[in-house]
Amino acid sequence: MRQGECRRPERFDALFADFAPDIAAYCGWRAGSSSDAQDAAAEVFLTAWRRLDDVPEGEAARIWLYATARRVIANQRRSFRRRAALHERLAAKASLTTTSDPEHALVHDALRRLGSRDREVLLLAEWEGLSPSEIGTVLGCLTVTARGRLHRARKRFRAAFEELSSAPAPAPLRGELRVREGGS
Repeated sequence: MRQGECRRPERFDALFADFAPDIAAYCGWRAGSSSDAQDAAAEVFLTAWRRLDDVPEGEAARIWLYATARRVIANQRRSFRRRAALHERLAAKASLTTTSDPEHALVHDALRRLGSRDREVLLLAEWEGLSPSEIGTVLGCLTVTARGRLHRARKRFRAAFEELSSAPAPAPLRGELRVREGGS
């Protein structure tokens, strides 16, 4: 090891000891929740570790850490907004799918009835278009094992779908009945 590499852990430890409370407090009042604040503070010091050679010495290091914390929290907020927007789009699409096409709703309900392993194998094959050998690579198993899992998952899906398809439709609510009678 070179001389600078030996000092690296010591320098980081000193940086953390000197400034962690300040950075944690800053993140605490800027982040959306306490867990976000903890994540942000951890990310700041992870960045400091990775870029330790870029961190200035002395009191200037504190300013560098604050600036890093500000960017980390901004990234968290952008990520949260993207997740919220995606969630809204998916929820809107799911409601359109279930209301406009009853067969899609049956497919989604049948998928929900499957175990997570069956659902994953089916989605990798049917949604992502992966072959059994590719599925085996993703799952970390042999191709023959993936092929067997896919076969069993399709069989369980078919049974769940047929069970849902043959189930009688739920009776309309009293208010819905009146609307339909009045509108006809």
